[in-house]
Amino acid sequence: MGPKHFQNKARREWWSLHIEARRRSDLGIRKYCLQQRLTESTFRRWLKRLAGDETALKLEKYQTELRRERCRDKREKALRKQKQRRFMVTADVRNRASQAFWAMHVEAMNWSGMGLRAYAAAMQLSPHSLRKWRDRLDAGEFAITGARIFTPPLARPSTSARNSAPNVA
Repeated sequence: MGPKHFQNKARREWWSLHIEARRRSDLGIRKYCLQQRLTESTFRRWLKRLAGDETALKLEKYQTELRRERCRDKREKALRKQKQRRFMVTADVRNRASQAFWAMHVEAMNWSGMGLRAYAAAMQLSPHSLRKWRDRLDAGEFAITGARIFTPPLARPSTSARNSAPNVA
C-alpha cells in the first residue's frame, strides 16, 4: 500500500474507530479481527500507522499483561473457592458417604463400650475426627436417613436353633 492509501480520510477514520473499539473490548488483536472479520495484518498496519510503532507495541504488551493478570486472578479465585469448599461440611451427595462412614464408627464405638481413644486406636482413626463427628451427630447436625448403618451382631434379630435346624422325620 502506498502512502496515499493511508492519507484517505474516510479510511483513517474507519480504522481508527476499529482500533479504539478493539482497545475498549479488551480482546486481543487476533480475536477482535476474527470477530469483526478483519484481516489481522491490515489491522496491525493501520495500528502502527495511526498510533506509531512504539505506541502500538507498548499497547499490545500492556493488554497482554492485563489478560494474563485476569487469568491469574481467575485461577487464584478458583483455588480459594476450592479450598473453602474442602473444609465446609455440606449435605451433598459426595459428603453423604463421609457422613455415613463416621456415623457408622460413632455407633460402633457406642455399642462396643470402648472409650473414644481406645476405639480410634483400634480402628486406626484420628481421635480428633472421631470426637468431632461424635459431637456433630449428638448435636443432631446431620440426619442419616434410611436404615441403620451399623447393627452390631448382638442387636440383630436372633434365629433360634429350632428355626435353623433341618426337619428330621
